[in-house]
This record gives sequence, structure tokens and C-alpha cells, in this order.
Amino acid sequence: MHKVKYNSMELQFSLKLKSPMLIKSGGISANPSLPDMQFVRTYINGLGETIYIPGSSLKGVFRTYTERVLKSLIYNEICDIVVKENSCTQKLEDIEKKNETLSSYEIYKDSCRICKLFGNGKLKSRISFFDSYPNGDIKTEIRYGVAISRLTQSVAAGPFDMEVAVNGTFESNIRIENFECWQIGIISLALNGLNNGLITIGFGKNRGFGEVEVNVEKVIFSFAKTLPKKEIWGIGKFISIDGLKKYGISKNDLINLEIEPNKEFEEIFYIKREYTSENWQKISNSVLILLRDDLK
Repeated sequence: MHKVKYNSMELQFSLKLKSPMLIKSGGISANPSLPDMQFVRTYINGLGETIYIPGSSLKGVFRTYTERVLKSLIYNEICDIVVKENSCTQKLEDIEKKNETLSSYEIYKDSCRICKLFGNGKLKSRISFFDSYPNGDIKTEIRYGVAISRLTQSVAAGPFDMEVAVNGTFESNIRIENFECWQIGIISLALNGLNNGLITIGFGKNRGFGEVEVNVEKVIFSFAKTLPKKEIWGIGKFISIDGLKKYGISKNDLINLEIEPNKEFEEIFYIKREYTSENWQKISNSVLILLRDDLK
């Protein structure tokens, strides 16, 4: 399925800090003025050296949260990537040991819902999380802490200092290709989790760190053909009947909306539709209902 492109969605949004945040750098900086625990940094054009939120940090919390929610509803249908023997990767490897090499159809069909979106050891992820960079100034400060021994109730390590971002906004971007419509519901579920404080990002979650406010600024859908103005099509509406059976995808893979796109234009081979923040909320409500009904 990665050899073709039938549809895609690009979600542009901002992450406004509601509590301190620290994404710890994996190395030690040559700059002696930086604290023991320093925020991860990079160089980008126009900003020079700056702190940022790696796309992998977002992908990790999105996957963990949505996996937990879906397990609450369809426990036996979601794998456990932490326990290897209970993971989709191991299940697929066991099948391959008994049979010939699995086709791409079989790998997708035999993967759980979370793996179908985020990928596993046999299946490429169809969702991409891009690094998030500051939009304007990000205020940081140094905080201090110690590690307390549970045995002696005295200081076990420290004091140590850490650099936390306490105010500002990051610009973020997600892209998903060849999606089924219920997968848009998974993304919406995670965004709501961020807004409600159910998902936090980075170090110090038990300290209250990492809470953000999400504001979706723009959503752009791309389709390989023209479709009705008030519909969003998943790949089930594009592939053949034979493909539907092989991948285990529903033919009725669409979202019916009460709204039309704010802008529509043709870009070489694809029809692009753009929606504003307000209309994303209406799309979000529709896909969450679709996801709920699909999981029943």
C-alpha cells in the first residue's frame, strides 16, 4: 500500500505550554553554562540554536495513549509492543516460520489497529510526526531537585539542576498517507487527550510537567480523484474489491460532513481541500463518532 498514494492528511497545529516542559537531551553539551538536565537543542535556519520538541516524543505519547484507550474497549485485538511475545511483530514472525513470506496484504490485515497506523517491526508507519519548533520566544528557567532514598528518607543523589521551558508556543505538524477514516479518529482522540491533560510530553510527568494546549490551525486533505464536497474518503473508497478483501478494509470507508472545505484547489495529480480550525472541530466530532461505532 506504500507503493501508491490515494489520499493524505496534513494537520498543522500549535502546542502552547500550560506547565513546565523538559525534553531531556541525550548527550552533554560543550557549553558549561547549561544545566545537568538540558532541553534538547538543534540548529535551524532563522533561529540558530534553539530548543525543540522531537517528532519522536510526540509519536511516543500519541501511540501510548491511544493504545491504552483502545485496549480498554477491545483488549484482545490490540497487541503489546512492550512484551515481545504479545506483539504483532512476534505474531507475524511466528506465522512466517510456519508458512512462506507474508505478503504486504497479509501483514497489514494481521496487524492490530494501533500497528496499522503507527507501524511495527514488519509494517511501516503511515503517520509522520515532524519536529516542533518555537513560534516566537520560549522562556526557560533553571529548577533544582534532589533524589530522595526511600530507605533512609535522605538525599540519595543531587542536588541537580534542570532546564525547563515555562512559557511559549511550538508549531507542530502531522502527516498521514493512505489512511482509513477511523485512523483520523485515532489522531483526534490523541489531540483531545493533550488538550484535556490526559497526555503530557517529556520528563517529569509526576511533577506536573509537560501539559500543553493544542490549537489546530489548518487541515489539508489530498485525494487522487474528485469526490463530493461534503465527503472525506478513506482508502476503502479507492481500492478494488479484491484489494478490500486482501487488506481487510471496509468499502464504506468515508466520512459524511455537514460542511464544505474552506478552500479547494488542484495540484498536479491531486485534489487538495483545506479546512480551518473551526471546521476541524466538526470533522473531529464526526470521526470520533465513526471510531466509536467501528469499535463496537
